[in-house]
Amino acid sequence: MNFWDLVTFIGENIRRQKGRVLLTSLGVVIGSASIILLVALVGGLQQTATAQFTGNKDLTKIEVSAGYGRFTGNSNGSNRTDSNTSTQQSITDDIIAQFAEMKNVSVVIPLQSVQSGASLTYRLYTARANITGIGAENLSDLGLVADEGTLELKHGQAVIGSKVPSNFYRQNYAGKRASLTTSLLNKELKLTLTKTSSGSASRKIITFKVTGIIKETSSSSDYIVYIPMADADDITCWTSGAKVDHSSDSYSSVVVQAKDTGSVTDIAADITDLGFQAQTPQSFLDNVNSLFVVLQLVFGGVGAITLLVAAIGIANTMTMAILERTKEIGLLKALGATNQDVLALFLGESTGIGLIGGIGGTALGIILGNIINAIAVPYLQQQAAAQNSSNVPTSAVYIPFYLPVFVLLFSMLIGSISGLYPSLRAASLPPVIALKHE
Repeated sequence: MNFWDLVTFIGENIRRQKGRVLLTSLGVVIGSASIILLVALVGGLQQTATAQFTGNKDLTKIEVSAGYGRFTGNSNGSNRTDSNTSTQQSITDDIIAQFAEMKNVSVVIPLQSVQSGASLTYRLYTARANITGIGAENLSDLGLVADEGTLELKHGQAVIGSKVPSNFYRQNYAGKRASLTTSLLNKELKLTLTKTSSGSASRKIITFKVTGIIKETSSSSDYIVYIPMADADDITCWTSGAKVDHSSDSYSSVVVQAKDTGSVTDIAADITDLGFQAQTPQSFLDNVNSLFVVLQLVFGGVGAITLLVAAIGIANTMTMAILERTKEIGLLKALGATNQDVLALFLGESTGIGLIGGIGGTALGIILGNIINAIAVPYLQQQAAAQNSSNVPTSAVYIPFYLPVFVLLFSMLIGSISGLYPSLRAASLPPVIALKHE
């Protein structure tokens, strides 16, 4: 029996018992559709989360903070020691120079948090703010974008995050009257510093002019007041009573900018080897994607269980078909069909049932996915607009091109496995006994 004769026989047998085939393949349809929908739903969540993250993050940025061990405490902090020591490694000018010399590093920007009981005031409004000195003349070096004003920083000036104005409140007022509604651009803020020495408290007031407001980033930058590094050092000097010297005094942290996203992991590994803590958006994104891959496997497994249950129905259908067609099997063998021909015939029929169910399930899954997108996406877009988010979801269900192909192949595999035992029984029937069967 040649290949085309075999295909013709399989097609005729499936059409002859189309009612039973359709009922049997219904289980495969449900299982296939379940796999597509469940995996696609997770895929939609992954796309939305990834877009939300990458839309607000510079993936070439590495945030470096001081680490413990591996270095001893000489003046420049650059001597390597045993990793079990508890000595903290300082981020000094020499260390920053080492970072800048690393391969594929474009710029290194030191940051210095002002550690004091500082409060900001604008007229009658007061706020607690994160004051950070930055060793750059323009915040665009950090990948930030100006919403209002400029990102250039000079002595006596400040650039604030988008959420800083919302932290201002008016004492003894409630509701809208307590909130600041005026734009702070080109306004003067008073920074009040306090320190305690010899049992007495001292105060110092420093005035900064707001020259720029940063566009929302959905990160810590939204809540930071950036000032020049020299001004931050002056504040630290007044607070601590000692002059700041970054050849020995550590910066709070450093931002290392890579030339491209492909080199971020290698640079972060080199920095970690030097004894520092390096955090990258890319590593976080990789962890998030790994989590979604696991979820896709779990949800796909749930759908696969439904498909395996349908396999029992296919096996039952094929077993009944062999009992009903025993005489037909004997006739085929008497006409010259081999055991391999009979085996291929019944395996082909069970595989065909799986294929029919897979096609139906794939079509059903795609249709339901489009319906969910049509309903859910406008709602998600409305929510994003209400929150003034720049990342607008485009899909709630994402079906990658390989998923329907995988489901079809898996459905055929399930059909083949389900029909294997009945097909072997059919192939092993002696022709004489099969012809005598009533």
